[in-house]
Amino acid sequence: MRITAVTMAFLSIMLLSTSVNALERFAGIEDGSDENLKAVCKNYMLNSYLKNDPELFFHLLPKSMKKMEPMLEKDWPEGHLKRFGSEPLTKYDVYEMDDGFTEEMYKGHKIKYIGVKYKAGIMERIKGSSCGFEQFEDNRWYLAQKP
Repeated sequence: MRITAVTMAFLSIMLLSTSVNALERFAGIEDGSDENLKAVCKNYMLNSYLKNDPELFFHLLPKSMKKMEPMLEKDWPEGHLKRFGSEPLTKYDVYEMDDGFTEEMYKGHKIKYIGVKYKAGIMERIKGSSCGFEQFEDNRWYLAQKP
């Protein structure tokens, strides 16, 4: 429980500092513990995905995605409008996260997935998806799948 509180406090501080200093893009995260990845997924879902702020998304992407940065920046707002509509959102109508992760290996990389279900804005039904994180050779964890 203490680890989760510390993680949440760290993420809150990180979010407050993003208004002053943008997160480094394509940096990933060091701590791949289930508690931390769960907190990062929740933070991403609430403060990046829902609120149409791509900074955390780009922070969690692997360096191999750098070449796609212009296209991702262009597509981000369109995807948000299509999914949630044009009204600013601050909370989900429905938000559920699985208790545990599914782990697997892909091309020698460890991958962890956690399921999420959500509904907000103009969505007519609950969408089921997952946050996926992949550990690369630098031992950092990057977003492997966004909901």
